[in-house]
Amino acid sequence: MTTPTKNSRFWHAILAIVVRAAMMFVGSLVTVLATLTAPENFSGAGYDEISDLGAVRFVIGYLLLLLIPWYRKIPLALIITGAFYAVILQGDPYVLAIGLTVWIVRAHYRWHWIISGVGLAAIVVNIVWHLLALWRWEADFDTTVAALVVLTFGFATLGLVLSIGFTTRHRRRMRQAHDTVEAAEHDREVLSSEMTRQTEREYLAREVHDTLAQRLTALSLQAGQMQKSLATSHDAELTSALQDTKRYSDQALKDLRTLVTSLRAQGEKEPTVPSVAPSGFQDLKALLDDAVHQGLTIQPQIMLNNYEAAPDALQRAVLRITQEALTNALRHSTDKRVNLRLEGQPGEGLLLEFTNTRDAQHHFAGGTGTGLLGIKERAELLGGRIQEEYLPQHFRLTVHLPWTLESVEAL
Repeated sequence: MTTPTKNSRFWHAILAIVVRAAMMFVGSLVTVLATLTAPENFSGAGYDEISDLGAVRFVIGYLLLLLIPWYRKIPLALIITGAFYAVILQGDPYVLAIGLTVWIVRAHYRWHWIISGVGLAAIVVNIVWHLLALWRWEADFDTTVAALVVLTFGFATLGLVLSIGFTTRHRRRMRQAHDTVEAAEHDREVLSSEMTRQTEREYLAREVHDTLAQRLTALSLQAGQMQKSLATSHDAELTSALQDTKRYSDQALKDLRTLVTSLRAQGEKEPTVPSVAPSGFQDLKALLDDAVHQGLTIQPQIMLNNYEAAPDALQRAVLRITQEALTNALRHSTDKRVNLRLEGQPGEGLLLEFTNTRDAQHHFAGGTGTGLLGIKERAELLGGRIQEEYLPQHFRLTVHLPWTLESVEAL
């Protein structure tokens, strides 16, 4: 702890003691003045001798002042005892006013405000008690001045309680609002920085997946096809080399997709910057030609209306979903054939359907199992859905993507 901090705490403690001592001193003066207003507090016609009732009120009033040093910790105790002293014993409302001020500053629930209202009403009742006590005096002096003093002090007490309470309450609210704004600004900066980093990771992950991953998949499939073609030959060395090539490419594909999964942090939205600008049917044609070149037979049924004007995000999703689905069909279909159905138009959505044969007894051992998961993620990012059907001899993948009229009109 530094020396300036120690000094500030020391002077703060000294100031707190001085303030509490001043409050107790003022309270003692108020107790004396309140005692002088009621004739029953004295024996005889004047102030010559204090009565038993006056002594009890006076002593209780001074005892209540001992609660003032803890007025911030137990404001409700000051309100209860102060209200009893002000209304029942007809003393002064000084302790009640102190506790009530702190209570108003901290009031939050409805019952807090009910207690505040009762406390303010108790101060008003105490003012009435003192005015009635002045009128009971049988003396030669004019009680008008004394009544004005009582009214002045009484309503000044009400004004101080309300002004200090609500002013301090407003300052606290302003300070809390300022702290909330600063915290929100800090969180916004942290979130903005994290989103920037996440966008960079998403961009890198998509670039890697959409280029290198597909090439490695093609390499694995080509090596596997060559291995089958040479299975009947007697060149054992070449066959072994092809087996090693296929094993290495499959392992590289697994490692690559593990990296992609780590970079993408599943569940985040895709960045708005595309890796490659889509070009409508030209992209689809290039994709289908590449799949045919790899040995896949495609039977397409494409009925798209105004696809060239579709949003970039939708075109990229169609391209990548088709790419992943054709790769899965090439890897798992028994006859390397796939029926492709692609149809849709603005306002009605877009349907992608892929059907290929399958061998229910055979499972591809070299796959990574992330193809369908990637398709599902891309569809959900656009608000779409997928459906997988494992038929007796076929596997069918259906993808529904939204395609609204507003997205076309905005272009």
